[in-house]
Amino acid sequence: MAKFNLGIHGSHNAAVALSYGGDVLEVVELERWVQIKNAAFFYYHPILNPIEVLNEILDYFELKHGAKEYDYAMLNSWPQDQTHHLRASNIIYVPHHVAHACNVMYHSEAKESLIISFDGGSDNGHFNIYFGEKGAPPQLIYQSEKDLCVPYAALGHYINDIKKERDYWFGNLTYAGKVMGLSSYGKRDEELFKYVTELYNRSNTNQVDAAHTNWQNIYCGCNQKDDKAKDLAYAAQYMFEKNFADIILPFIFKYPNRELQFSGGGAMNILNNTTYKAFVSPSSDDRGIALGCLLSLIMPGQAVDSTYLGSEPYDDMPDGREVSVKEVSDMLSKGKIIGLMQGRAEHGARALGNRSILCVPKAGVKERLNEKVKEREWFRPFAGVCREEDAHKYFKPYGKHRWMTHNVKVKDSQFPGVTHVDKTCRLQTVTKKQNNFIYDLLEYHPVLLNTSFNIQGKPILNTYKEAMWMKENTGVDEVITDKYIL
Repeated sequence: MAKFNLGIHGSHNAAVALSYGGDVLEVVELERWVQIKNAAFFYYHPILNPIEVLNEILDYFELKHGAKEYDYAMLNSWPQDQTHHLRASNIIYVPHHVAHACNVMYHSEAKESLIISFDGGSDNGHFNIYFGEKGAPPQLIYQSEKDLCVPYAALGHYINDIKKERDYWFGNLTYAGKVMGLSSYGKRDEELFKYVTELYNRSNTNQVDAAHTNWQNIYCGCNQKDDKAKDLAYAAQYMFEKNFADIILPFIFKYPNRELQFSGGGAMNILNNTTYKAFVSPSSDDRGIALGCLLSLIMPGQAVDSTYLGSEPYDDMPDGREVSVKEVSDMLSKGKIIGLMQGRAEHGARALGNRSILCVPKAGVKERLNEKVKEREWFRPFAGVCREEDAHKYFKPYGKHRWMTHNVKVKDSQFPGVTHVDKTCRLQTVTKKQNNFIYDLLEYHPVLLNTSFNIQGKPILNTYKEAMWMKENTGVDEVITDKYIL
C-alpha cells in the first residue's frame, strides 16, 4: 500500500515536502508560510514557535491531501530530540550535499551525471563531487573543505551599496547575489586581486566569523572606498570562478560523457553556471533540500518537474472581475506594472510566472521598479521571459532556459529593462504547456520583464492579502489572478 512520506529541512530556507507513493505532491517553504525571509525551524534564523508552525503545516497536509501519518520522514538539520513531533514511523537523516545532489539529479533527464554540490557549509563538507545514476544513491568521489561561497558573500559586507544588515550570517545569505550583480560593473584592480586571492587561500575562511576577521586583517576599511566597490565585486566573482575551475576541470575532462550538474547555494551563481552550461535545478539552494531528501527515498524513474510544486494561495481570493489576456496586454502596453498570482507557487528562489511582477522591458522601467516597488539596489539586473521557440530571435540561447539559472547574450537592443550592463539577460523560456497564461500574453509582447512578487527583504508572497497590500502600498498597478483582476 502506498504511503505518505515527508522530506524536511530545518535550518535556514527551511521547507517541508510531501509525497505519496512515488509522486511528490507539494513543497511548503517555511519563509512563505510565515512571511519571514530565510526562515528556519531551528539553528540559523529560527522562528519563535517551530513546533507549533510544523503542526500547522502537517494539519494543512492532512486537510488538503489526507496525510495523517507518514511512513518515512527524511530529515536534514533537524534536532533528534524533536523528531517525535513528525508523526512518522521511520526517521532517516540525509546528509546535506546528498540531498542537494538528489535534488538536481532527479530534475534532469540524464541517466548519468557528474554532480558538483557546493555551498557555505554543512554536515558533510563544503564542496562535494558525486557520480549520479538514476535509481541509486549519489556516489561521493571527491570532497574538499575549501569554501568558495563564504568568502564571496562575506565581501558584500564591505561594499556600501550592498551592506544593510549587521549580522554576518544573515547578511551572507542575501549578499552573494548582490555581489554577482555588481561584479559586471567592475574592472581588474591588481591590488584587490592580490588581497582577495589571499582571502581565498586562508584555510579557515570556510567559517563565517573567520572570513570577516581575515578580510579585516588583509584590507581594513575597504567599505569606505566607494570607488573600489565595483572592482571588489569583480575580483570576488573572478576568484570564485577561478577557484571553482581549479577544482572541477580535471573531473570534467576525465568524465566528459556525464552530464554536468550543479547544486547547492553555489549553483545560484548564474555567471559561473553560464560558463559551463551546467544543468541546474530551480531549487538548487537550501530551499530544495527538503525535496532532495524526499527524492533520495522515492528515487523516481523519470525527471521531476518541481517548477510549480509550491502551494496554492493560503487564503481565499477576494472578489474580482474576469479579465482577458488581451486586456492584460493592453495594460502592459500602457506602462502598467502587473502583479500576477495564479495557480500553485513556484518552488525555489525564482518567480517563474505564477508569483511574478510583469511589465514591458522598456527604458526606465528598472528605475521605476526599484523606486516604486522592489526597493532593490540600482545595479541588480531584472530577468526576462519569452516563448521557448522565439528565444533565438532576441537572445543567444543554448538550450532550454526554464528556470532563470543561466545568462544568455541579448541580440536585440529593444529590451533595455532586461539587459544587464554586460549585455546579458537571465532568461526564462516557456511553452504553452508549462504556463498557458504567460505563453498567451507573450503573443502580444514577445519579451516581458519578470521579477518576483515581493519587496526587498520579504519572501515571494503567497496570500491574496499580501498581493493587495502590494497594490495599495507600492507601484504595482493591478493584481491579476486566475483570469480575474482584483
